[in-house]
This record gives sequence, C-alpha cells and structure tokens, in this order.
Amino acid sequence: MGFEPPISWPDLSLARRALDEGDGSGVKVAIIDSGIDVTHPALAGLTLADEVTVSCDGVNLRIEEGAAGDAYGHGTAVATLLRGTAPGAQLGSFRALDSSNHARSFVIAECVNQAISRGYQVINCSFGCRGLPRYVMDYKEWVDRAYLEGVQIVAACSNLDAGIREWPAYFPSVISVRGIDCGADELYHSPGRLVSFLARGERVEVPWLHGATKLETGSSYAAPLVSGRIARLLGRLPSLNPAAIKPLLAELSISYLGES
Repeated sequence: MGFEPPISWPDLSLARRALDEGDGSGVKVAIIDSGIDVTHPALAGLTLADEVTVSCDGVNLRIEEGAAGDAYGHGTAVATLLRGTAPGAQLGSFRALDSSNHARSFVIAECVNQAISRGYQVINCSFGCRGLPRYVMDYKEWVDRAYLEGVQIVAACSNLDAGIREWPAYFPSVISVRGIDCGADELYHSPGRLVSFLARGERVEVPWLHGATKLETGSSYAAPLVSGRIARLLGRLPSLNPAAIKPLLAELSISYLGES
C-alpha cells in the first residue's frame, strides 16, 4: 500500500520537541551493511528485530535468516551510532557488504526489498556506488518503491567529494548526508544541493570487530546520526511520510555556512 500525503504541515515547535525528546520508540530502522556484532560491549543488551544475510553464489541469491555477526566491522559501527541517537528504535540487520566492504547492486536491492516488506520505516545506507549511468536503474527501482510505500532512505555521500554522483545518495527522494567536523548533536542543512544534510563524520570513535574500537572518518558515520533523528521524529509524529520528512528536517537543522 502507498501512503497518503500529510493533511497539514506539522507545527514546528511540536516537531522540534519530537526531535529533542523522542527516542525512536515504535520505529523500525533497517541497517543495510556488513552485519552487526551484537556481542560487542558497545551494543550490550541489543536485540535485533531481524538478522538477514543476502549473498550470491554467482547465479542465485541466497537469503539466510538469523545469520549472526559482522563480516567487516562497518555495520557494528553504524548500528552503535544509530542506537546512541535513537535508543528506543528497533534495529534490523540486513547484511549485503562482504569482508572487503563491497556488495553487488542486486544483493543490496534484495536487502532493501526485504526490509520494506518487513515494515521498516527508515533504511540506513552507509555506502554508495559511483554514478556511472549503467548503475542508476539498479538503485532507482528500490528507491522509488521505498518512496511510494512511505519508507525513508538515508544514504551516505562520497567521501572524496559530495559533488561526485553516487547512488542512492543522488536521488532527490533520498536524504543524503555528508560527514563534517562538528558536534555529535549538531545537524546542518545546505539548501540547493542533492547532498544537503551534514552531521558529524570526522574522527569518530566507533566499535569494530572482536570488541575493538577505531577512530574513523567518513559520511558512513554521519548517515546513522540522521537516520536516528528521523526515527525520533517518526516515534512522536508517526503520520509523517518521506514527502514531509526531508523539508521538515531541513527546517529543524542549522544553516550550513561552511565550505561547499
């Protein structure tokens, strides 16, 4: 089923309160990544709503339920940042990235479609595919499905340059995020750009494999901070849909005056 547009724009003071006081309760957020190591001390007490691995044997897709662990460490880092921003949200792990932190586009597509079919309202994509034209349609189909079914996609942009086209970040319906040097609680917006949201993504201490931690930089670590904020909004304002979330989040953000 599709969604109906909001009858009215939410009161900004109410939305601000939702963002400040909400914890994401009642909202499901899918993390399309390398898996999540729930045994890491940073994720103590976390129970995943779903734990799915999608892989390919060269011909056929294989979908495994309850396949535990993180193939690379990246997904555990993303999950911890998201959980810290929206501790009440239900997280689901959909493992697409392998031990080299790579994935095929059709594996990613299946992970996203699995998440949409299971009722997730927000999908975090802390990855991107360089914008060669032949890759666009691989991403457009599931991005469009998410939009029509009221599911918000959040994606990281290129770490080299936010102006480099990468998918899914460069679709207008996607909330695309760049990492900058700022406070963990700060969210910025730069209008007139496809990658218009900015959050902390420089020198971030994150958990990794085998109980370790690392100091990392990249838009991958900014995206879950935005996904968490959206979960907080949706937890208090559940009727919001992607057509309203993006401009509303822009209104609630700080204007970005830094370098483009």
